[in-house]
Amino acid sequence: MAAQMAQLLVRSDLDELREIVERWLAEAPTGNIRRQYEVFGHKLIEMKQALAEQPVQPTQEELELALTMMLRLAAQSDKPFGG
Repeated sequence: MAAQMAQLLVRSDLDELREIVERWLAEAPTGNIRRQYEVFGHKLIEMKQALAEQPVQPTQEELELALTMMLRLAAQSDKPFGG
């Protein structure tokens, strides 16, 4: 999943990423999942904005590692990710 998220960050512009997150929210099966998607999506958008400001972009491997850690933290938390 981290590889897919990394590709999403690299291939999508900011507006496209926002649209994708909105779609996730609209299609979330439960309120709890929707909240997790909302927070994770917000973090992805923040990451995209931060990456845009950097003169040197991370490698695909570095992005995947960062996203893997974000996903693990989200899965291990008993609170919504970022809460």
